[in-house]
Amino acid sequence: MSTITFDNQTLAHSFFQEMLQRYVPGERVSSADTVHLVELFKRHPQYSSKVGPGVNYFEVMPEKFGSQCFCAVLKSGAKEGFSYKKCVTQRND
Repeated sequence: MSTITFDNQTLAHSFFQEMLQRYVPGERVSSADTVHLVELFKRHPQYSSKVGPGVNYFEVMPEKFGSQCFCAVLKSGAKEGFSYKKCVTQRND
């Protein structure tokens, strides 16, 4: 299965926001959605330090103020939460 491409950041933002809302904190991301998250995660400004020994799977974790974010569960067992917004824009702010 190939990953998706977007004509602009707004479309990408909407796609991943809708994906995130389909899950509840603690829920493992489906294999179909994982295909897209792998590519999204690679766009994170700190990807090389976050990916560590590699990703085992993705899940959703609770975030501040009642929100949630994607989380890469690494092969070491460590969990790295990440913002899909940072991955889309590739900015650190």
